[in-house]
Amino acid sequence: MEILTRPWRRADFPAVRKILWETWSAAYSAFIPLEDLKAYLESTYRIDALSEIYDNPHVRGSIAEADGEAVGYARTQFHRDEKRLYLASLYILPGFQGTGIGGRLLRAAEDEALANRLKELWVGVMAQNVHAGRWYEKRGFHFVLEEPFRMARTTVPHRIGYKVVVQSVQGDSLERRLFAAFSGEDEPLPLADMAASLLESQRGQWPALAEGYAVLNGARTREIQVGVASVRVQYNPGRAKSSTAPVDPESIRNRRCFLCPDHLPPEQEGILYRDDYLFLCNPAPIFPVHYTISHRRHLPQSLSDSLETFLQLAEDLGPRLVVLYNGPRCGASAPDHLHFQAVPARLLPVEAAVSASRGRTILLPRGAAEIFGTDGLWCGAIVIEGGRKADVAAAVRLVMSGLGGPADSPEEPMLNLIASYWGGRWRLILFPRLKHRPDAYFREGAGRLLVSPGAVDMGGLLITPREEDFLAMDSARIHDIFREVAFDERAVETVLASLPG
Repeated sequence: MEILTRPWRRADFPAVRKILWETWSAAYSAFIPLEDLKAYLESTYRIDALSEIYDNPHVRGSIAEADGEAVGYARTQFHRDEKRLYLASLYILPGFQGTGIGGRLLRAAEDEALANRLKELWVGVMAQNVHAGRWYEKRGFHFVLEEPFRMARTTVPHRIGYKVVVQSVQGDSLERRLFAAFSGEDEPLPLADMAASLLESQRGQWPALAEGYAVLNGARTREIQVGVASVRVQYNPGRAKSSTAPVDPESIRNRRCFLCPDHLPPEQEGILYRDDYLFLCNPAPIFPVHYTISHRRHLPQSLSDSLETFLQLAEDLGPRLVVLYNGPRCGASAPDHLHFQAVPARLLPVEAAVSASRGRTILLPRGAAEIFGTDGLWCGAIVIEGGRKADVAAAVRLVMSGLGGPADSPEEPMLNLIASYWGGRWRLILFPRLKHRPDAYFREGAGRLLVSPGAVDMGGLLITPREEDFLAMDSARIHDIFREVAFDERAVETVLASLPG
């Protein structure tokens, strides 16, 4: 599918009316009668009314075409009295939503704001249109007030919000970094193959990445029995920076975000993934293939806002790669910037161990997904399996609600997550967490263990950037680390027992 965005023309007016009607009918008919939608369309967006809008010097319109067909429409309008640029319309035909077209039209509006030396872009969204509100919030909009909006005889609440637009969305810093793009539509290569080509190219062009893999080639591993399960320990001095990264709010505020496109090393390139993420090679690898997938905008680490993308990424990479998520308070070295990781499948001990340690099972309604615990692992884990993305996402959210979070806090519960996809089914391994780092991390002298568990460690590969910790690690120390930072099987069983099903 070939996507093209261009300025609108008078000849587009009938297509604009069609786009408005079909999108309104799909999005608004649940709370606005169709007769009122039709009346508003005919009063506000007649052909002659569109002509007046078109002639307004403060209005810019854009059309998105898919294979020559107009499938999206966006319009901005500058309000002189407020000195604000509003995204007055952004509509995509239902059959073309989720293809990245909306992101392209939004970026064009952001570019217009920047071109006019404006620092903000404003938008209005009907409060009942929850899906659209979340879409804008994921892209950095903050809603600050609510006003009534009238469509014929129906009045609905209308949320008004804005986002700060910065130079990094202009595209210059991003465009020069693009090795390839993956939209998910008619791709010549699977995403895993694109990523492999990126890694091969980057290892030849980016000295820091080549050095990171040279360090990995010298890494040593040990296998240690912890109860009935085995944990591998890796000595990898290349991970020292990540393991010791300060993640307190003050330190985060005072450092440059190393995942923002403007701050990446000059040699670093990436794959634009589904218009919103940048697929990058990790310069401090733990595995022979190790990627970071970061949002192209500076959004906070949040699973609830990115869960569907996380599942889609696992599907696009499966079965060769698995996808990892570290919560903002338990392993993410950049909790202020949304990102995932991808590593080869079947290299984490937990992947094989889960199949042999199945515990109590909860079937969700209609059996669309199942949730079960594990027996005999080094810590408690919750496994979710299913063949439909919506059902798997619902199961994850059900577990997250059962885990809860800090009292009176909007923060997500502490967790790490590993996702794989093969045979048309997802398997997610979720590790509920108690804390980020064990007490031994903060000790002075010989008693210190420089271990900072994230998803890889919870998956049974414990990373030690210091040789003395690698040599000192034994079954008792590993048991104590996991007991301190993670739920045990009894705590997981309590969570499962509290879930409906």
